[in-house]
Amino acid sequence: MKYLLLSLLTLTLSSLNAADEVKTVTYEGKIAGVVCASCKEHVAGALKQKLPEVISVDVKPGESPDAEEKKLIIVANSGTITKETATEALGTYAKNYTIKSLEKKN
Repeated sequence: MKYLLLSLLTLTLSSLNAADEVKTVTYEGKIAGVVCASCKEHVAGALKQKLPEVISVDVKPGESPDAEEKKLIIVANSGTITKETATEALGTYAKNYTIKSLEKKN
């Protein structure tokens, strides 16, 4: 009886852990207008605040270090983010930063 209860408890706990795991989705695109660390923080803050499913935002150098367009990487708990919803989430910052492209990678 003790082994049966222990097995049931183990099975229940493992199924709860599996339910807690959320599949993340990575988006990659290009953004223009990000020229410094403060710009990067503005973009990341706006996207995280307006799109609650966003886990992280990163802006990396483009193909060449002085390129106008940078690489935008968004990791989220949802597969519903689009270029349009991300641009809308930028709010007034959309005057300074332009999301040129954004597509789901996984």
